[in-house]
Amino acid sequence: MIGKKTPEVEAFWQKARKAKGIPTNDYIASTFADPKFSTKVDYISGLAAEGVKRGTCHMALDFEVTGVKRRNPGDYWVVVDSKNAPLAVVRITKVEVRPFNEIGEEFSSVENEGDGSFKYWYDGHLGFFQRQCAAWGKEWRMDAPCVCESFDLIYKP
Repeated sequence: MIGKKTPEVEAFWQKARKAKGIPTNDYIASTFADPKFSTKVDYISGLAAEGVKRGTCHMALDFEVTGVKRRNPGDYWVVVDSKNAPLAVVRITKVEVRPFNEIGEEFSSVENEGDGSFKYWYDGHLGFFQRQCAAWGKEWRMDAPCVCESFDLIYKP
């Protein structure tokens, strides 16, 4: 995950707050993946901005290694693309930690990437997580804890 709160992102957030009556000024700004490990960063962010993608999954290790704060239900997230341009605001509705090998079709359908199949989700996430572990000098395990987040699209200009 990459992204930061720039003046452009902050202006986008304030516009969303005003349009949707969001009472808090707290938000996260990031992509769904790090371009070092995926060529699909903008595709994935675009799916969320269109309301097609309603969930995401990261290894719990990702938050530890990158220092990115874990999100909680109720948190707002400004979704940005690989150039840090803001696309949309989503709100986290549910967070569950599950071993990778216990995530099934129900959650993969919430992510809704590619053809929407579990096979597409599984193959894509397995490769992504294995690349991350290799880069971080960590051993990949099929039972690695993963943070599964569901969200609603709140704002898109």
